[in-house]
Amino acid sequence: MSGVKSIISPRQGRSRHAGGPTLPNVLASLTQAQRETDGPTTDENIVRAYVHALERLYPTVRFAMRLSHGLVDPNVIVQAATHHIHHDALHEVSITEAGLVRAGFSETAEPPPAMVLRRTYEPILVPGPGEELVPADGLDVALTRAGEVLGVLAAEFERGAEVPSRLEDALLLAATQASAAIESGRLRRESLHLRDYLEKLLEHANIPVLVIGRDRNIRVVSGAFGRITGLDRAELISKDLLQLAAQNERVRILSAFVNALRGGDVPPFELRLPKAGGGNARLQFTLAPILDSEGTVAGVIAIGQDRTEVRELEGQVIHAEKLATLGQLAAGIVHEINNPLTSISVYGEYLMSKLSRSGAEQSDLKRMERILRSSDRIMSFTRNLLTYARPSKEEAQPISVNAVIAEAEVFCDHSIREANVTVVRNYAENLPNVKAVHGQLHQVFVNLITNACNAAPAEGGRVQLSTRLYGNDQIQIEVQDNGVGIGPAELSRVFEPFFSTRRKGKGTGLGLSIVKNIIEEHRGSIEIESEVGQHTRVLVTLPSLRP
Repeated sequence: MSGVKSIISPRQGRSRHAGGPTLPNVLASLTQAQRETDGPTTDENIVRAYVHALERLYPTVRFAMRLSHGLVDPNVIVQAATHHIHHDALHEVSITEAGLVRAGFSETAEPPPAMVLRRTYEPILVPGPGEELVPADGLDVALTRAGEVLGVLAAEFERGAEVPSRLEDALLLAATQASAAIESGRLRRESLHLRDYLEKLLEHANIPVLVIGRDRNIRVVSGAFGRITGLDRAELISKDLLQLAAQNERVRILSAFVNALRGGDVPPFELRLPKAGGGNARLQFTLAPILDSEGTVAGVIAIGQDRTEVRELEGQVIHAEKLATLGQLAAGIVHEINNPLTSISVYGEYLMSKLSRSGAEQSDLKRMERILRSSDRIMSFTRNLLTYARPSKEEAQPISVNAVIAEAEVFCDHSIREANVTVVRNYAENLPNVKAVHGQLHQVFVNLITNACNAAPAEGGRVQLSTRLYGNDQIQIEVQDNGVGIGPAELSRVFEPFFSTRRKGKGTGLGLSIVKNIIEEHRGSIEIESEVGQHTRVLVTLPSLRP
């Protein structure tokens, strides 16, 4: 059964103008109803206001205004009346053929399916308390919108009595004004709904959007734009678009904006902006003109895409390609160095032996020893360089953790000396081996030692390298520095690819990500503890091989 929204109008005073109200009175009363329904309102308020207005004009006439099913809710009739509606008519809306003709329809017109068409008027209103039940007649008129029937306005009076003067004119005028008010109210509600929808869309959509007026001032800023850049959206409103761009980019942005205003093709362009959390965001925008109701260009909409990560990835790919090239170059350099270095080492050993047998001066022997130690150091460095530069094709094998750390320390000798740090070694003896790929484990420790050196203070820097048996079947390696530490927000991201705590250009942000992957491939774990201004400690745990 259909729902009903009914409003019963309280009866007004019973005084009556002889022969009915004058035309000015009719116009004044309906104008008051129009004022009452001007602005945001509901269909219920509109039908109530016009029933009240007619009741004031014709206190002895019963009125009902009813809107058809489906205008807002397909199961609801919105209606207002001066009396109760008979229960047989409560859940259907009917209109007469004459009511359609009064509203300007042809005699063959059909009402909407939700309404019942009748040849003659059938009363629907029940007398109120104390009123005599007498036969009634009535007349009605359709409420219309663009050729569509919205509902019906009906008036009932005692059968056989003279129809009050100007009643039909008043009904027609009230129906016309009420129809316009209903249409206006719905358009206003739809507009508010659309505005609310667009505001939510701009707030929650995951794309940066700007709306710019012809004067280049920003009119609308999406939530995503503010979240990506960290800029205050309220402060951006009325700001000149060019103020967002760097000085050397403004000519390009202005050209794109002018072309969009002219309706020309504008290729997408990138805008570099400060990024929330630091650094720069790279936003790629597509521009399109916005037309007003007359077809004139009123402004430009800029729909963006966050290309920051894409550009960072492209940069890291280029960097990785450079590293691969450097690896190949390093292998060639090592080969070129090792050939003469082997000769130096072999002949040095020969000369050392010969000088020893010939009774050479002690100072000459010490010089020769220094030459041999230096050549051995270079040989060790070049071997480690090859291990680090070449992609590993090794199989996992039993390895001494202490030995690999010592090799990594030699490899990092330049970083250690450049950072002016003191290395404190605390290696446990008789540790069991671990099963690992030598080159990968070497890469892990080189990275951790290098990071510790970079973090250490310029004066009094210290890096502590420790190994120990952990539990019954694990080995733990600790690399600790006394540097500036890492804040909680950054600490939670240190293993993310391309995230770096170092200054731009001083690190790729790939090191710890690669380290974590290598350790996990070896069925181990890595943890980082840090206290800002005090230290950072990295703990690597690997499964050991029991004898």
